[in-house]
Amino acid sequence: MTDHFKGKYEAELKFRISDPAPIRARLEALHAEPFLLDNHEVDHYFESPSATLGNQHVSMCLREMQPSGIRLWIVKGPGPSQCEAVNISDCDKAAVMLETLGFHPYFRMEKTRSIYFCRQFHVTLDHLPSLGYFAEVAVMTDDADQLRLLYQQLAQFARELGLREQNQEKRSYRQLLGY
Repeated sequence: MTDHFKGKYEAELKFRISDPAPIRARLEALHAEPFLLDNHEVDHYFESPSATLGNQHVSMCLREMQPSGIRLWIVKGPGPSQCEAVNISDCDKAAVMLETLGFHPYFRMEKTRSIYFCRQFHVTLDHLPSLGYFAEVAVMTDDADQLRLLYQQLAQFARELGLREQNQEKRSYRQLLGY
């Protein structure tokens, strides 16, 4: 992973969009660096038998990305901005290990994702077949005290990309899909 994904906290704003083409055009005009284009991602979410992760506002998933070949173990929460991810070499083996520890798979989500780097931000363009298109602008930090300022900077950058506040989506994809 690059420095764009380093940090314990992720400040992120997500927007529903009808078409990613105008956002891609703005990113190109800003000389954004493409990191991944049109990757297919599969997220396998795990939960404890007593649903304690969900009750604690924590989600845990294994993510496989193709054609990039990136495999991640991601834990989000318990705070809305807390996010940790680590590269792993084998999602199948990690899934077996989690199941040995008592966790069980409960939800699978697929999406097509492109990621761009622009300034200190990363911009994600997603398509989920049952939900449509989304754009996320985000930045990572290890300093929780910086989150308020980072959210202000993200809002300004989102406006620069043509993303409108009335289209902001505060729910996670998992919540939008009813899990």
